[in-house]
Amino acid sequence: MAQRPLILLHGWNDTGEAFERLAGHLRRHLDERGIRHIALGDYLSRHDALRFDDLQAALERAWTRHDLPRTPASVDAIVHSTGGLVIRDWLARHFAPDAYPIKHLVMLAPANFGSPLAHRGRSLVGRAVNGFFHAHPDQPRFEAGAELLRGLELASPYSWALALRDRFADEPGPFAPGRTLCSVLVGNRGYGGIRAVANEAGGDGTVRISTANLDCARGRIHFEEGHHEGRPVTVPRLAGWQDSSGRCAFRIVDGLDHTTIKLDTPESRLSAAQRRALGLILEALAVEDDGFAAHCDAWEAATLALTRVPGGRRGKPGYQNTLVRVVDQFGAPVPDYLIEFYDPRDDRRDGGALARVMHEEIILKVHPYANDSSYRSFYIDTARLRHEVAKAGTALGLSITAAPMLGREAADPPVGFRTYADEDIDDLRLDAAQLAAFFRPHRTLLVDIVLHRSQHERVVTLRDDADQA
Repeated sequence: MAQRPLILLHGWNDTGEAFERLAGHLRRHLDERGIRHIALGDYLSRHDALRFDDLQAALERAWTRHDLPRTPASVDAIVHSTGGLVIRDWLARHFAPDAYPIKHLVMLAPANFGSPLAHRGRSLVGRAVNGFFHAHPDQPRFEAGAELLRGLELASPYSWALALRDRFADEPGPFAPGRTLCSVLVGNRGYGGIRAVANEAGGDGTVRISTANLDCARGRIHFEEGHHEGRPVTVPRLAGWQDSSGRCAFRIVDGLDHTTIKLDTPESRLSAAQRRALGLILEALAVEDDGFAAHCDAWEAATLALTRVPGGRRGKPGYQNTLVRVVDQFGAPVPDYLIEFYDPRDDRRDGGALARVMHEEIILKVHPYANDSSYRSFYIDTARLRHEVAKAGTALGLSITAAPMLGREAADPPVGFRTYADEDIDDLRLDAAQLAAFFRPHRTLLVDIVLHRSQHERVVTLRDDADQA
């Protein structure tokens, strides 16, 4: 194994001290391998004015100041939580996909697609960082890092745009054998005690398992203008599908939360789960290009062994972070919309029993991004969804209602979307194979929806000169 420098980068509301014990554990196993910290000025993540732009720029200066190598595959790195976004942002801005200086990138509970804690309000965040998450004394007491939390919010345009840069680049992208070997570990247990206020199903107390996984997919759905029996209608079609480029290893470590995965514990007091995590970190730092596919396969199998399959009772549910962005054909955001799932054999306004279980039990949470509700996160129980659709013996119908709604009467809005009545819009029907592609556990799916905005003919009229006589 090459003796590369190993950089440890902490997360939000943390300091480089949080990695001192992990560094000690690694030193005992890596035969005098040099370990150096970049703390970004103790990572002043709770100042409201700080943006991710500032953090990646500070990382660039720190890299230069410490004279760290910039040649491809010359450094290894371990990052925790928000540190994953910082290092990805820095890499994507400063290096070509085939020239990343990091060979092994090990992510511990990264917030690659955000955290549900980020939008839960200053009261919870303030209590978390000033109380049970033990804020550093040099951090401001009554600031929570407002700009960073906007980027960390579920469905943020920041995490979406970052994924487009480094996960949907031209094949093979930056994360692949011969380039950067990225391995992601995340726990599946929430916090105990008063900290349990931050817990949710499918998470580690701070991030969701599905938002940690760096492998993702992107789909495109276009609702276009068409005609049926001589009248205009909105017609949906699948306009594209793209899996993220390259491949990253991903594994759930059973029994760890967002804090314990950092291994900030004396070696004699490490739990069995923490010792397992330490072994996996060492494995991820040692894997070479020719063994990376097998490494990914083994981690995937271990994760699937912990995950409930459709119709099964063993294992924990696997949730998908389904990100939706709706724009019109002009690229303007559509902030007011409703995504509907239903049994297409039933009337769309009822949707049958499948519609009820979808919206009451399968979609656990919907979060519109605070500053632009055209971006939303749908948190979906994938095994339950596929089981219920199969039990119903049908395809899954999908449609959308959006405002403004184009009216037919003179008093109605003269511009908008033909989506309100059943006869205004057709549904998109997903069969079993499409459901398997669209809804997978422990993953983020980005869905671009383009919705046709129509104009009533009275918006612009032209009159011949003869009409004026």
